[in-house]
Amino acid sequence: MTLEYTITLADCKAAHQLDRYQSPGSRIKFVLLNMVVPLLAVLGLVIWPFLNITEKTPLSESGTLTLIEILLIYLSIAVPISRNHQTRKGFERLPPTTKAGRGCSIEIDDEGVVSSIPSLAETKFFWSAIVAFAQDEKVTLLYTGKDRFLYFPTRTLSVDQRAELNNLVARHVKRSA
Repeated sequence: MTLEYTITLADCKAAHQLDRYQSPGSRIKFVLLNMVVPLLAVLGLVIWPFLNITEKTPLSESGTLTLIEILLIYLSIAVPISRNHQTRKGFERLPPTTKAGRGCSIEIDDEGVVSSIPSLAETKFFWSAIVAFAQDEKVTLLYTGKDRFLYFPTRTLSVDQRAELNNLVARHVKRSA
């Protein structure tokens, strides 16, 4: 099966989001940085003025609580901005856009996977190099290492092609992500 597609920023974001949910460690880190830290920052904003007014704790006198609160607020703001910036920069590092867009193609068969960017590069991976697979409605990932993957939009697959891909992966990939 051969697929031709155009990579968009939305596809890039979807690939990174799907990758983020593939390991328990990544999920825990995501929850801590995106839910727990902001919650602690909000709680600190509510509690900190009360502690300063009542002066019930030695932390409010030493300024330690203030530094912790500033750090939590900084992380609550900086982490999402940084992630978005890194994804955008990664997308911009892709080959330049032509009139046809960021066109790519991928050929998947019993021998392996051939990924190519017309007139720039072509890479072939045998199935033994594909270590994991992940797919959702937006994007499909073929892992070539723990932190490296090929991705393409799932929307480019017909129902038959999606079944064929799942069959190939089931036969050749030893473990799924």
